[in-house]
Amino acid sequence: MLTAAIIDDEYSARQSLELILRMYLNETIEVVTTADNLKDGVLLIKKHAPDIVFLDISMPQQSGLDFFSYFNTINFDVVFVTAHQHYAINAVGLGASGYILKPIKPKQIIDEVNKINLKKEKYAQQLAKDSNAGYNNCKLLVNHQKGLHIVAFNEITVVLADGNSCKIIKTNGECLSVNKTIGSIQESLPQSHFFRTHRSCIVNLNFITEIDKEKNKIILSDTETPVASSNIKLLIARLSRLSHNCV
Repeated sequence: MLTAAIIDDEYSARQSLELILRMYLNETIEVVTTADNLKDGVLLIKKHAPDIVFLDISMPQQSGLDFFSYFNTINFDVVFVTAHQHYAINAVGLGASGYILKPIKPKQIIDEVNKINLKKEKYAQQLAKDSNAGYNNCKLLVNHQKGLHIVAFNEITVVLADGNSCKIIKTNGECLSVNKTIGSIQESLPQSHFFRTHRSCIVNLNFITEIDKEKNKIILSDTETPVASSNIKLLIARLSRLSHNCV
């Protein structure tokens, strides 16, 4: 679900916009904060980090057009709300995602939110695609006594700590002893596909077949490993995200 902030000096305008969002887009977006002036709005945006900011242009003390000067980078979408179309066109030139003309009509809001939501979904899908491509094509290079092991990410089932060294268990059952700590190996593996279940073990999420919450353990193909009870909720969330990205 998207989150939103509304900055407008008119109480009725804030209420009207929030009501439209609740009535027509309740399953898509949630208003997390509102403000009646630019200065307070900027502070609240930095605190709540919304996905979309609905921003009035004509306000006392400061214009909404000054908004961008408060941020070094903008990682959210800005939709200007104004009664003056020429202001709105200038605002889009400054970097806004779009604008809505007052008096506000539900269709304008719905179209803008759906446009932004679709853009974010496409971006997330591309990130997932890039992540999966990296997982399938990249390799881990680790030293051992006789030279160098080159192991594809998708061939790693489990990494087990063994003092200051590690054992890498491959999908074919082969066990490789490497002269690296589990922490350094974790830094080399993509977090989208690997999860550290406790301080001595990293598992490949793609090979988990079962999570036993009662016994705090994970079943991976033909082996099992313990998981810290405090990590189970996060592990399930990561598995859910990976499953969603693969659809």
